[in-house]
Amino acid sequence: MNHGPVLEYFEAITKIPRPSKHEEKMRKYLLAFARDHHLSAREDAAGNICIVREPDPACRDAPAVVLQSHMDMVCEKDQTKTINFETDPIETEIVGDWIYAKGTTLGADNGIGIAYSLAALTENIRAGKIECLFTVDEETGLTGAKAVSAEMFEGSLLINLDSEEEGAICTGCAGGVETVAEISWTPVSSPAENVYFRITIDGLSGGHSGMEIHLGRANSIKILAEFLAKITAITVCRLSGGNLSNAIPRHAEAVFGIPEADVEHVRDMFSAFECETIKKYEQTDPHISLSLEPKEVEEKSIPNDVARELIAALNACQNGVIAMSAVIPDLVQTSTNLAAIEMKDNSLAITTLQRSVSESEKFAVSKSIAELFEQCGAVVITENEFPGWMPDPNSPLLQTAIRVHEKMYGARPLVGATHGGLECGLFKRVRPELDMIAIGPNITGAHSPKERMQISSANRVWEYLCEILEEIGEKK
Repeated sequence: MNHGPVLEYFEAITKIPRPSKHEEKMRKYLLAFARDHHLSAREDAAGNICIVREPDPACRDAPAVVLQSHMDMVCEKDQTKTINFETDPIETEIVGDWIYAKGTTLGADNGIGIAYSLAALTENIRAGKIECLFTVDEETGLTGAKAVSAEMFEGSLLINLDSEEEGAICTGCAGGVETVAEISWTPVSSPAENVYFRITIDGLSGGHSGMEIHLGRANSIKILAEFLAKITAITVCRLSGGNLSNAIPRHAEAVFGIPEADVEHVRDMFSAFECETIKKYEQTDPHISLSLEPKEVEEKSIPNDVARELIAALNACQNGVIAMSAVIPDLVQTSTNLAAIEMKDNSLAITTLQRSVSESEKFAVSKSIAELFEQCGAVVITENEFPGWMPDPNSPLLQTAIRVHEKMYGARPLVGATHGGLECGLFKRVRPELDMIAIGPNITGAHSPKERMQISSANRVWEYLCEILEEIGEKK
């Protein structure tokens, strides 16, 4: 890959394993980068790193600018792909103007933000002080951003590099909270006379549960629950589905048993359900597949009363867009994602994620989902809560970014908010005076193996960022 400094840095970053909560190789790389380029760096107890480039001599009186990105990436893969995300690099390929990964997430979210920061630290830009803040664990709880102190950086202007649409400036985002339900039971012996099957839901498009929740894509867990709820006499042995709270689940499966007399009826019911589901999602999930295969007898199963209540709750659980914004056109205001079900020997954890620009609506949906699962005996907790970031239409940084865009491209950029979660709201908690925007290149399919980044867009956004930094550098 030879497309300029940003893409060269991005290629190097794809070779560094960096799943959430395992960013040690990325931290080592960044600290070595600072040493090699004689830049000052500091690391806090959470593992966040800030690398500082001193101002150009002609810009010593200009305001300092913070460029912010996160080190970790969502690690999703196709079912047939073999990879250890903690040790193996991402395999990339270029098709036309786009960079893809082979069977996994690409990590452009937010590897490209890291690449922009590294280029800003080393390229010849006439700018004031540049502080590059790299946070950990953004994707699974924003724990790095939550730990950032007011002393971690100096600048009062912050450009978040975690946006995914060229020509758009993000000025606000939704907050979120995870609502996690755990149901426990004493396993019972599975009826030996039953006939057992494995049902698998696979090949869904998935995607980012904030940026793509409004697209109406299929949720594998909801499809699984919908089918199981149709079977009257059922013994449920195992359930699983999804992976990450911020990804729309693409795969789910269950092992269940039924009386031999019901086998033909259930097979016919499955055939009809399969056709209906494929037809329903032919536009949003063209590669969806459903299979029902014979399975050997399972030794243990979930008690029937627990299983019935659990399936009913999963089937009734809200999922998708709850409300659209009445103020910002086409912006999702509130949503919820039934993200994952993970079964252990005698318990099942159900993870959901609620997002909203309204704090009251965020917690109201969380409460309703908690009450649903509590009715079937679950213990429910809320965790990984993060605040939204309210837009400021009078932001001086925003006005600068608009002016630069109009000068460079002869058109006003789109200005709006995102339903995705950004770390900006957390920085605002410790530094209320911060003036912030978020920008980034064209990235599609984030949080899924379909993730891709447009090369020409990445380069144009780099040029745009440089112009913004130089314009700020001219201010005294």
